[in-house]
Amino acid sequence: MHLQEGRERRQHPRAMVSWPVIIKSTRGFMSGETKDVSYGGAFIRCREPLKPKEILEVSISVSLLCPRVQVTAEVMWSNFSASDDELTPRGMGVRFTNIAGTDQELISALVADNLQKEVPDRPERSTTV
Repeated sequence: MHLQEGRERRQHPRAMVSWPVIIKSTRGFMSGETKDVSYGGAFIRCREPLKPKEILEVSISVSLLCPRVQVTAEVMWSNFSASDDELTPRGMGVRFTNIAGTDQELISALVADNLQKEVPDRPERSTTV
């Protein structure tokens, strides 16, 4: 049995964000959407996930106020046969292999900001007896 089986293997925390993406690969162009993003990669929900080890260019729209982030990425895994519902969306996990420093800083800042928003506030103590 592999030692890391069943353990979280991601190196960076991920924020649950839905950002539109345009993917350019050897198959041409396709659209998708991030479901979670970290400093080093993302899960991209798309209709026709690419095979592991494929290299792609990803254009990510992180905000209406910012230019698109341009990333070269490698497909690390795909779920071709997923039912494509919210629990098991069809898509692929990608690792960023080339990203400009300013784009990396923007992604990191947005991920950190979203992670802070995901942490629920501490519940107030009830004063009723």
